[in-house]
Amino acid sequence: MSLRTGLSLPLALCGVLLAAGIAIGVVGEHGGLSRLFALICEFAAIIALLIGLAYAELGVRKPLRDLITQLHRDAPVSDVPSTEEIALIRHAAQQSQARLSELDARLSHEQERCAAAERARRDAEERYSLSVDRANDGFWEQDLPSQSIRFSARWLGMLGYREGSLSGAAQWQSLLHQDDREAILIRLANHLEGLTPHFEAEYRIRAADGNYRWILSRGTVLRHASGKPYRMIMMDNDIHARRQIEETLVQAAEGLSQVSGMDFFRALMASLSGILGTRDNLVCFCLDDPPTRVRTLAYYSNGEFSENFDYELEGTSCGAVIARGEVVYVPTGVCDIWPVERQYDRDSYIGVPLYDSRRRLIGHFACMDGKPMRQDMPHLAIFRIFAVRAAAELERMRLKQALDAARPLVPDVQSANRN
Repeated sequence: MSLRTGLSLPLALCGVLLAAGIAIGVVGEHGGLSRLFALICEFAAIIALLIGLAYAELGVRKPLRDLITQLHRDAPVSDVPSTEEIALIRHAAQQSQARLSELDARLSHEQERCAAAERARRDAEERYSLSVDRANDGFWEQDLPSQSIRFSARWLGMLGYREGSLSGAAQWQSLLHQDDREAILIRLANHLEGLTPHFEAEYRIRAADGNYRWILSRGTVLRHASGKPYRMIMMDNDIHARRQIEETLVQAAEGLSQVSGMDFFRALMASLSGILGTRDNLVCFCLDDPPTRVRTLAYYSNGEFSENFDYELEGTSCGAVIARGEVVYVPTGVCDIWPVERQYDRDSYIGVPLYDSRRRLIGHFACMDGKPMRQDMPHLAIFRIFAVRAAAELERMRLKQALDAARPLVPDVQSANRN
């Protein structure tokens, strides 16, 4: 018999007997026999109730008490924590909580660092993009394993190519001028092998119209930790106009080797004016030592030569060339540096000092204009070529003048000897 049946059956029987006894008592209220049967039913109901209670005691309560007693008997004393153990557990929990708080703080700090690094990366990319745009450079990068190349819009526009018209390293190499290709590829190979820290070269490359243009290329290779290169990044600048001027200056220097004396200085000023497009051009020699005044040997302005003149150096751009003894180049804003130049309506200036064979400063030449000069002025070494040639001519003229001044004395001495 199940526990549910054992508990519910006596109770149900008790209820039935009580109901029967009550019913018999009501029906046979005046009969003695009916009264007897009613009492028997009530007694039987009480017996059934007692049986149910006994079954509950034996089947439910006693087994539970035995189970609890057995559990207490089997449980070791050590399983019950002492006060010290509870204190240690509480302390460990507090330490864990403190460690968890510390880890949360470190996590928050690292998250802030990551966010700051991401902001710095975006700022760096923006500055890099802005500097590239302002520098007027074209950008391209090559994935070395695949040999694919990505060209920036500025690089493509610089040479007149359309987006997607160039893609691979072999195609880029085919654009190199045949006189430059071998040298450029060797320099690239040296850089890829780690023989040079970076790549820098000037070379000609074919534009979309078929003409070759000079560019200045600077770049570097990115490498894995093992040293194996995986990407090459290059910045190219169009220097075609500058190289044309340099070549013209070299040709002019070669042409000036055929003239001498005052004709040389006049030809020099006319040539520089034509090449640089400058309005005022002069070459001077120093009148004293240390120099405070100079005199022009040739002054070419607005396409004409003027008479030579003397002027003070103090406060002028020419004075800065003499005082520093080096090339002074100001592409714009001359009057902000030397206010005296305002009276001549000058905005740009380049001046080159002249030294004799004993490294004494003996003069200078300068080119000036009322508008800004080119920012990509040809390499100053070109101007030093003219400076060396002009200084040698000036020194030669001075020696000739000294000889001419001493020559009249020679006949007089010979005449006196004859007498």
